[in-house]
Amino acid sequence: MLSTLVIAKLSGSLSVEAITERLKPMAEVNIIGAPAPGSQPVAVTAGVGGPKDIYENNCKMCHQTGVAGAPKFGDSKDWAPRISQGLDTLVQAAWTGIRAMPPKGNCLKCTQEDIKATVGYMVDAAK
Repeated sequence: MLSTLVIAKLSGSLSVEAITERLKPMAEVNIIGAPAPGSQPVAVTAGVGGPKDIYENNCKMCHQTGVAGAPKFGDSKDWAPRISQGLDTLVQAAWTGIRAMPPKGNCLKCTQEDIKATVGYMVDAAK
């Protein structure tokens, strides 16, 4: 039996700007009779929310169940070795990405202060 090994190669920059550009929609669909996009006022919330909101919308996907080795939310055993490294180290890892976690935990609009507050929220839940 012949088997083939397939290797995927990541191409392109991993900068926030490059990722944001790659995630943009390819096109828009306009439906005849429907209002044109942007012709109606749209409610927009400023910012990304507080630490709990950021966790719920970005971090929970992996940290709730421990996907790919992510420390589980509220699990002091998972978090203890990380907490011992200090908050600054954890924030830096979250900001730049580490192992399977993308930079900023995939919260592209988050500031470094947002990330620090969210990491603090997760650390506090594990104490």
